[in-house]
Amino acid sequence: MTFTTTASSRQSLLDIAIEHCGQFEAAFDIAVKNGLNLTDDLTAGQEIELVEPTDKSVAAFFAVQENKPATAVTQNEIIDILDLAEGIDFWGIEFDFIVQ
Repeated sequence: MTFTTTASSRQSLLDIAIEHCGQFEAAFDIAVKNGLNLTDDLTAGQEIELVEPTDKSVAAFFAVQENKPATAVTQNEIIDILDLAEGIDFWGIEFDFIVQ
């Protein structure tokens, strides 16, 4: 029997793995099963084939709570953040922080 889920807005493969399989490690198997890279952006409504849950208690928690982890950040959002970010945490040596 094949189990599938539909990706929600801002969900990544890691979110789906935790929600449905109970462990983030399942994201690797889910990616392979769906012909995706681990870091691919998912679109809301995209059908994802799942693998067998490894930690059913965590998956059951999300099912009962009807919570969906959604932590994905798109490449465009990362670029926007980096373009606006200032300070020592965001500077790259010899890129925008010149050592003299």
